[in-house]
Amino acid sequence: MDEKLRSALIVNAKLLVENVLTELLTPYLIADFVLTFEENELIERQKTSQLRASKLLQLLHTKDSSAYHAFIATLNKGGYSYIAEALENNATGKMVRRYSDADTHSLLVEGGVPARPNCYVDRPSELKKVRSALHLLKEGGGWVILHSLSGSGKSVLAAEAVRSADIISDYFPGGVYWVSVGQLDHSKLLTHMQNLCLRLGTDVQHLPNNVEQAKERLRQVFSRELPKSLLVLDDVWSTHVVKAFDIQCRILLTTRDSSITEVVSGPVHKVTLSPGLSKEQSLGAFAMWTERKVADLPPEASLIYKECRGLPLAITLIGALLKDHPNRWVFYLSKLRQRDMRRIKKMLAYEHQTLAEAIDMSISNLDPHNSKYYRDFAVFGDGMKIPTAVFCTLWDMGKEDVEDTMKTLSEKSLVYQQPRELGFDDFVYSVHDLQMDFLKLTCPDITALHRKLVEGYRHNSDGDFSLLPNDGYIHWFLLNHLLKARFYSEIIFLLLNLRFIESKVHVTGPADLLHDYIRYGRIVIHENLAKKKDFERFISINAHLLVGSEKPDLMQLALCQPSESEVYKQAYEIASGVCHSKDVYLDWCNKASVPNACLLTTKLHKGSVCYACFTPDGSKVFSAARDSVVKLWDAHAGQELFTFRGHKDSVNGCSLSANGQYLVTCSSDHTVKLWEVDKKLLEKIPEEVTDSPPIQEHRNPSPNIKDETTHPMFQDVALSMSTSDSEEDNAMHTFTGHTGDVYACAFSNSGDRIVTCSLDSSVRVWNAETYEQELIITGHKRAVNVCCFSPDDKTILSCSEDQTVCIWDAQIGELRLTYQGHDSAVTSASFSKDGLLVASSADDQIQIWEASTGKCRQTFYTNSGNAILCCSLSPDSSLVAGGLSSYSIQLWSMGTATTLAVYKGHTGWVYSLHFSPDGKQLMSASDDETVMIWAVQSERVSKCLSIRRDFSVNFCDKTGVTIAAPDFKNRVVVVQGDEATVQLQTNIEPSRIRCCTLSPDRTTVAYGSENGNLKVIRISSGVTSEGRPLKGHTATVRWATFSSNSQTLVTSSEDFTLRIWSIKDGSCIVCASHTDVVWRCQFFDNDMHILSCSSDGTLKVWKTETGMLEMTCAGHREWILCCDVSPDDKLLLSASVDCRLKLWSSQDGRLLRTFTGHSDCVRSCRFSRCSRLVASGDDQGFVFLWDVEEGLLRVLSKHEGWVTDVHFSADSQMVISASDTVKFWRQTSGELLQTFHIRGSFVKYVAPSTDFNTFVTVDNAGTLYILKRILPVV
Repeated sequence: MDEKLRSALIVNAKLLVENVLTELLTPYLIADFVLTFEENELIERQKTSQLRASKLLQLLHTKDSSAYHAFIATLNKGGYSYIAEALENNATGKMVRRYSDADTHSLLVEGGVPARPNCYVDRPSELKKVRSALHLLKEGGGWVILHSLSGSGKSVLAAEAVRSADIISDYFPGGVYWVSVGQLDHSKLLTHMQNLCLRLGTDVQHLPNNVEQAKERLRQVFSRELPKSLLVLDDVWSTHVVKAFDIQCRILLTTRDSSITEVVSGPVHKVTLSPGLSKEQSLGAFAMWTERKVADLPPEASLIYKECRGLPLAITLIGALLKDHPNRWVFYLSKLRQRDMRRIKKMLAYEHQTLAEAIDMSISNLDPHNSKYYRDFAVFGDGMKIPTAVFCTLWDMGKEDVEDTMKTLSEKSLVYQQPRELGFDDFVYSVHDLQMDFLKLTCPDITALHRKLVEGYRHNSDGDFSLLPNDGYIHWFLLNHLLKARFYSEIIFLLLNLRFIESKVHVTGPADLLHDYIRYGRIVIHENLAKKKDFERFISINAHLLVGSEKPDLMQLALCQPSESEVYKQAYEIASGVCHSKDVYLDWCNKASVPNACLLTTKLHKGSVCYACFTPDGSKVFSAARDSVVKLWDAHAGQELFTFRGHKDSVNGCSLSANGQYLVTCSSDHTVKLWEVDKKLLEKIPEEVTDSPPIQEHRNPSPNIKDETTHPMFQDVALSMSTSDSEEDNAMHTFTGHTGDVYACAFSNSGDRIVTCSLDSSVRVWNAETYEQELIITGHKRAVNVCCFSPDDKTILSCSEDQTVCIWDAQIGELRLTYQGHDSAVTSASFSKDGLLVASSADDQIQIWEASTGKCRQTFYTNSGNAILCCSLSPDSSLVAGGLSSYSIQLWSMGTATTLAVYKGHTGWVYSLHFSPDGKQLMSASDDETVMIWAVQSERVSKCLSIRRDFSVNFCDKTGVTIAAPDFKNRVVVVQGDEATVQLQTNIEPSRIRCCTLSPDRTTVAYGSENGNLKVIRISSGVTSEGRPLKGHTATVRWATFSSNSQTLVTSSEDFTLRIWSIKDGSCIVCASHTDVVWRCQFFDNDMHILSCSSDGTLKVWKTETGMLEMTCAGHREWILCCDVSPDDKLLLSASVDCRLKLWSSQDGRLLRTFTGHSDCVRSCRFSRCSRLVASGDDQGFVFLWDVEEGLLRVLSKHEGWVTDVHFSADSQMVISASDTVKFWRQTSGELLQTFHIRGSFVKYVAPSTDFNTFVTVDNAGTLYILKRILPVV
């Protein structure tokens, strides 16, 4: 390699090692033959990203110059263009660019830095402080904190500090990016972060969905693409904003509260500004405002300065007054000195009391109309940025008139105006909180003002608040304004109105709405309490869907509520109304037979949730997940309150000390961390309001006054604690010593000790006060999964992969007892509350045994033979719960040893179970990234039908729907009617049933198993019957279907054969020509022929009567998973793993067309009834629509999982697809008409009736859905 190129690599080694992720680069380098597979393996063996980058650099030094140039190209492809530029600059000796004044101006404008004010006052000493601090950021990330009192000119100084060509060239050549913050709630914070992502040119099509994603996106952009840039956060009020922007870049922050930066990572350089201007600076400002020389100012100018004490905001306010009336010096001075202003001073109690006089004079100097408009700001909360549209409503004005009025107020320095976020062409307006205090205090009738705003919105929505457009404000605060307007009955009406709930939740999300039910709950009168509970539960159980990127149809979700609930009744009335806007609404007919005890579903983590537990009072939840964080959230509304960051890998467990002051967490990064918990977080509860008396306005305002609302915008509690991904975090202490993943941790009940267990087979005890390791217990032979102290702290319980549960002396670590009742790895174990019993789980059973003797008292087995991954005893030891590998939770009675309930709803393994302190709720944490809270069933509930996805259905106008399917006990169940009444249940088969089919005449069921058994049974045989065996297959039977006359059955198998059976005598014809698994088969041509598809990549056509092979269609390179025959019997269709769809002639087997476009396995395909159209679904979640002559028509986007089934309606106008959801599409336009959300994670098939008004499907959790389309009432 050329020496200059090698030198460039050496000079920039630190930049490369600290920033490059090799996995983004190595595929390109292998493709360009820069690296071999063996060298790539050497890189991947390194344990950390920095070591991998270092190894890559080491290998590059052994290459030639062409490898260097290929590496530069790869850096540009992988998003590291700034590193590539640095390398090239070093290699070519290119000088760093110097910015001109014009360039600097353009760069600052592009970054959103505010322009210099017209009456700018130079403050050289303060400016020097700021620039000196910025110099400290030259070598790397960090914070410069600019703080002082409100109105002291921090923003102006921050903008001026970067308005320098030298500063930009030397320190921030990557640019300056200005973000005006103010008071932000969580959603507005996300909007600001999304807007910044857009400004920085990140992927517009995939904006981050939450603050954590946005933070990570910004961290990557600033670290990789803009490492030498400056981010300015102006007017920051709260810590949750600071934490969200803690992204390891260079940040200049302005705030009036310097303490909010105590939680940040990286170097912090604080600059305290003088709160006031000097006399010379103040007089200079007056001279500019009045357009005269300082020497020509009257003596009153100095006296006004003395009265104002040089506060920049006050000087600006009075200067603006003097601009319009330059001869009123004596008048304004006399106003400041008048004794009648002292009362206002005393009431406001500002540090700079004369500001009240300045505000009062500024308002008094307005014309009557503008004065009235300005005083109307009192209706809003402090620090809020109100969009133009809100004032259009409040003042009944056009947009232009509002902007003109605001321009006047802004010029008087009474209102701050700034452009709204990207995508809007209007402005937002705010009033300084000191001015807002004055306005609220002097408002003569605040109730009337709130009523004025409410009536304005009522007029704009024609009296229907559900029709309110999203103006960025009213959906959050309408109920609050109604409360203060004393319109209590309307609050009740809206909280119980599905149309309004739909409108609000799509804007604010579910957490704010759930808090509304708490805030205004006591206003709801007794006869409406049941309705309120219906709505509250409806939002709670669907909360995880309502925060997703794809907003569901709330009416469709409501139709899945119990038929007697108010939510369902309103939804059905809307769906069946003449004016409903959707073409498809579905009524889940059999939902009454599928009980749902879920109270709340949350999805706050971005990885599997390994553990979740209640706080001692049951009001909050701590959850630990594989996204490396622990979250604290509200157990009622699911609202995130705090995020603990610091671990480098999956957090597997957590435990709160008994006094609630400390949290311990354990991780796969081999560490245990101790955190201090702010008690305010655990004590904070949503505000409840009563019907009488209403909430009163504060009468002692201060600069920190907050509006009486619990909207997140005004919460003092930080929403998250975002530390960097470096080794720094906010944990009090990190315990090290384990040499493997740490699986569990727990405080002693006294709170002074911590026990942990690990993959390294050890149990360790730590002192929580001195941080010393007190014990190492090494008695287990394999990984230890769970550990905890006994209630009296005298012993420690541990369970292990070595099939044992051990009890140890907590002081000396001596083994007291070994329980060996399990014959497989023990997944979970815990003491009863009194310490007398232990519950432990392994394989498919939970054993209850005595802690003192090890004597087993009871054993509980799962219904389905699934593995139990975790277990939990209720506080009173009357119940035991197990989390199963089948994604469900089973609850048993300890007294009767019977199953009380089976909870279904998770779509992944259940890793953790925890009863609430009162035992009335059960919480589960799952691999599906959710935490669910369930109502505990104290009495046995009726059994609900639970079947597998390999079902068959028959629709009949007279008898309704008939469904046959295997259940989880390997029986075939036949149900009939919309209520899914059981008609037949076969005996248990020895192996899993893999296919099931109903005869067209609804008299017979055939089913095949994994052991090759095939049986047929008459439905009229009785409730419990044994099927008649048809022997012949030697491997799993994959598919079975009857002929149209129900007399012939064809089956396909993993034994590579098809068999054609006579139902009458059981004889069969063997069709053996395939060379691999035969997945499907079907009759066509009036049952005269059979089509089959196989893993051997071929379609084959067989003669039904003789079983003779008539033709083979070969052309796919991979398995064919699905096939179909056109309704006119002329065309054959095949879908393959090779991403292709092929069209064949059924007459001679000729290949007519190959459809290409799918980028992943094509798993489903179907002809339309007219034989002209084809639908196909792939593993990327896309549905493709094709014309058999013209090719691709359109792509329907999209599902989040494999598309496993597709169907056309009879008129070919509608398409239905099955995957993680069931979706309905308009064929002609590709418009998504409806999405039906299942309780499980995916479905395999969906069966529509001929008229496309009834649909049947089964999800992976075993839930049956009989769906009927709701037709509008004409």
